[in-house]
Amino acid sequence: MDYFSSLEKSLNYDFDCHFFDSLDSTNCYLANSPYSTKPQLCITREQTKGRGQHGRGWVSQKDGSIIFSIRKSFALETKVNGLSLVIGMAIIKTIEAECQLKGIKIKWPNDIYFGDKKLAGILMENNVYKGKQYVLFGVGVNYQLVDNNDINTPWTDLSKIVKRLPDLQKLTASLINNIFLMSEDFQMNGLSNLLSQWDEYDMLKGIKIRSKEFDKEFQGKVDGITNQGALKVLTKEGIKELYSSMHIEYI
Repeated sequence: MDYFSSLEKSLNYDFDCHFFDSLDSTNCYLANSPYSTKPQLCITREQTKGRGQHGRGWVSQKDGSIIFSIRKSFALETKVNGLSLVIGMAIIKTIEAECQLKGIKIKWPNDIYFGDKKLAGILMENNVYKGKQYVLFGVGVNYQLVDNNDINTPWTDLSKIVKRLPDLQKLTASLINNIFLMSEDFQMNGLSNLLSQWDEYDMLKGIKIRSKEFDKEFQGKVDGITNQGALKVLTKEGIKELYSSMHIEYI
């Protein structure tokens, strides 16, 4: 499509690209597409049935958010725990560079916040096909949303927090390039680069939570992440490691 022609020229990688003005879900589109020898990219200007984590909806309107999904292959032995954190860091680094904005944090495991409001989110799915592990990650970054929408979570967008909005397509291309670059680094080096910077971007450091383990409830204080990307929680019984946010309650 002509609208995306300049964006496509700005991509640093050879993607199998799919561009849309409107689509129900970029993740669903790629999940239902044939596998490719190239990494696959799907971008839409508007998403009508976007999905967030744990089945929640993701609201968007045309050009109000940056919305895309990438499907990339990894070796079967690659442990992809923590990849959502790497993608989150790539989003933050891109916005820092393009918008001259500091203070963005990662809310483990897959949300990006500015202050106490959500700015971006990541949805990851993975499966195995013909001896390879394929990871599909969807990205949504709030760019310039209208105020009368149905988002239940406290939210913000770039138009509300930066002095000058960057060009939408230029920012989209930078996000895609940086996410793919950092996912390649993750494939080779795991979380080593992320861990060296985690304290600066950790939104949950020191937060008290309540959760469950084998249906037994416990309380504790968040103390960073493990080398595998799990959330570390200090409790009276010792350190607990959490791999899902589904049963976490903040207290």
